[in-house]
Amino acid sequence: MRLYNRLYGTVWVAFFACVLISRWLGAYVGASVHALLGIALLVLTLANARTLAALAVPARLKRISRVTAGFAIFQAVGGLALGVIARLAPSLPVVPSLLHGAHVVCALAILAQASSVATAYDMWEEKEFQEQT
Repeated sequence: MRLYNRLYGTVWVAFFACVLISRWLGAYVGASVHALLGIALLVLTLANARTLAALAVPARLKRISRVTAGFAIFQAVGGLALGVIARLAPSLPVVPSLLHGAHVVCALAILAQASSVATAYDMWEEKEFQEQT
């Protein structure tokens, strides 16, 4: 698979992970699908960061992809914590709300950063950064 396909695929996985919230698909199915998409997103962002680090792409792309992978790791940990708290201590005050808020904000950051990397890489690969002579 070409790298730009994987980068744009990451954007779509991030989008569907944001959209497919368990309330819309049911608690059991929705949470399972959301977790699977989260794992796929984690794997994709780590693979993207590793691949871009080995290429002669602009340093900004490498940094953004590395940060996106870091967000994905944070999301995995936060999502697991949120799931455990929802199952074991559903009446716990404040903490679930804070975790949920951080989870949503981080998801939107991943979506934005993955989109940015995909577009910038595509432009770099097509040599759109070079001046026309």
